[in-house]
Amino acid sequence: MARNELVVRGDRDSETARRGNTLIDYARPWLAAPALIPAGYLTHWLWGDLGWGTGLAAAAIAAAGAVVTYATHHLTHARTWYAHHISTAMTGGSAAWLALATGFGPGRPLMDALLIGGWAAAAISNVHLWARSQGTAEAAPKKGVGRILPTFAEVAAKLHLKDVRAKLTSDTEMQQRHTLTLDNGTTAEELQSRGKELASAYGVAPGAIRVIEDQGRADRAELVITKKDVMGKLIPWPGLNPAHVGTGIADHPLELGVYEDGETFTNQITNRHSLTVGMAGAGKSVYGKVKMVQVAARRDTFTLAIDLAKGRQTLGPIEGAIGWPAYTKKAARAQLDAVKRAIKARANHLADAGHAQWVPGCGLTFLYLLVEEAAEVVDFDEIVEVARVARSVGIQLELSLQRATWGNLDTDTRANLGDGLCFGVRDHADATFVLPDYVTEAGCDPSRWRKSKPGAVYAAIEHVDVDRHMVAAKTYGPPSTDPAEENRDLKAAADALPDQDAKLDPVTRAAFGAEYTEFLAGRTTSVPANAPVSAPAAATPPAEDEGPLVDADIEPIVLTTPDDDPEIAGDLDTEIPPLEEGEDFALPVRKKGTKASAEEARAAVDSLMEEWGPGHEFQAFELGAELREMGVERKRSWIYGQLRRLEEAGRLRHEDTGAWTVLETRQLVDA
Repeated sequence: MARNELVVRGDRDSETARRGNTLIDYARPWLAAPALIPAGYLTHWLWGDLGWGTGLAAAAIAAAGAVVTYATHHLTHARTWYAHHISTAMTGGSAAWLALATGFGPGRPLMDALLIGGWAAAAISNVHLWARSQGTAEAAPKKGVGRILPTFAEVAAKLHLKDVRAKLTSDTEMQQRHTLTLDNGTTAEELQSRGKELASAYGVAPGAIRVIEDQGRADRAELVITKKDVMGKLIPWPGLNPAHVGTGIADHPLELGVYEDGETFTNQITNRHSLTVGMAGAGKSVYGKVKMVQVAARRDTFTLAIDLAKGRQTLGPIEGAIGWPAYTKKAARAQLDAVKRAIKARANHLADAGHAQWVPGCGLTFLYLLVEEAAEVVDFDEIVEVARVARSVGIQLELSLQRATWGNLDTDTRANLGDGLCFGVRDHADATFVLPDYVTEAGCDPSRWRKSKPGAVYAAIEHVDVDRHMVAAKTYGPPSTDPAEENRDLKAAADALPDQDAKLDPVTRAAFGAEYTEFLAGRTTSVPANAPVSAPAAATPPAEDEGPLVDADIEPIVLTTPDDDPEIAGDLDTEIPPLEEGEDFALPVRKKGTKASAEEARAAVDSLMEEWGPGHEFQAFELGAELREMGVERKRSWIYGQLRRLEEAGRLRHEDTGAWTVLETRQLVDA
């Protein structure tokens, strides 16, 4: 028989599951109580007239019944509420009645009590049987608390499953869990490939089924069925936990949301880096702000942030929680240089103190560096260098991206990031760059959400057990869906925090050097946002004998090109030689970094696209090598910028493998 034609060895005959409930099924519970009466007459006949022996016999029957009742209680513990309670009650009641009947005889009033109690239980059983059959027949449209799902045996009968045994281990209003035993070479992958069929048979959403492979045994797996979807609901951030404010970063994990089974989603961020991915509108920016405020509330932390894509739009409202923000390429480069110096200084400090890595109380503040829209960072090589060596000296690097592909995230960087969090993404391939294979193969697919469920995330983090990686979580969000209210609570919490600079340790402060000192000076001398704006004074033309109006305190403006090449050095006082007759005006030498050289570099890229032609596939480094042969030296960040320019123009397609494919060869007019 083919492997994909399955029946299950369960606790119910598959034919019965298919044909539904019959009259015999409803009559069987009513026969249980009368069937006990002959047993009562038998035990009374055997031991009812033995005097003290009668008491011993009744006590023995009661003791045996207590053992059976205790076993029933534990064996049915993981089953439904009804199965657990009704089985335990009927077992214990039957044992007690039989013990009494042994001593006093099964006649009235014991027989009356047996029949009334037994038939009441039979009526409950009939109601449950009917409700269960109705729930199975209408499982698909039913939603809400207390939803009744088909049994695994019924599902297996529908799907013709074979060599799979299931044991129900948990059944709550949120989830149902089964432990699966796989026989005769059946594997978890076979069930994972049939996830949509299982979802249809259970009458749940396509992504509500997860088959989790047991890492210790290939013949074991866990089936998780999500009955109630909480991912679409807003869970407002409850604010800072008063018990955590002012404590050490290692004392308590950060509280970031709620798992779909009701447990709190927490993360301990020491000794690892993190990669957060999600498309625009998926909720990762709100998550980043909640995390930033919580980190800043600890007594031994200092926070840094870089956002070159949106400037102060995202992080501006919580600047009270950021010790050193950077919103321009120049500021980001200065901050990364300072961090690299701090890494070396902190490593030397730890070595002198005899520590192999950062530990609480070592004299160094824990640093948290958030890089929003990391693909926009001026030089990704610096991020690679920081990620490789920062973890052991008490620095956590968090990179936030809309997509993590071979093109915009270096392989070396990805290897140094321990935690991976994936919010809603465009397609399943995007999730595979962030989440481990065992998570995506279990049926976890954030592309189902895209941006329809902001805050929904799969978190493969080292802080929790591996089996929690396959449980979706909902991160805390704003107090309401009104965009005007998004930053209200976060801004209030950030503004109430003490100055972050006061927590910075002397070793790191000295390593940050002049860049950080200049930032502090600019922050203290900047005009408050709510300060009144004075009307500009009328300009007064200079007197003829005063010379040109020049302020010596104003530094000369340096014009830079979009690709951040060095500015042109030249002498403005040098006389330009006269043009020969018929000669057009031109600069004698075109220096690197001029507007013309930038245009030439872009023209070189366009010419390569023309030369390669439609269908040609290449890697980013191959484009860089070709440009160098043409005499065009550019940084990797510039090359990726050109690739994105051509992709947006429809001339390139970014493949899931990280390669780029030329789509067309028409000349692109540079905007």
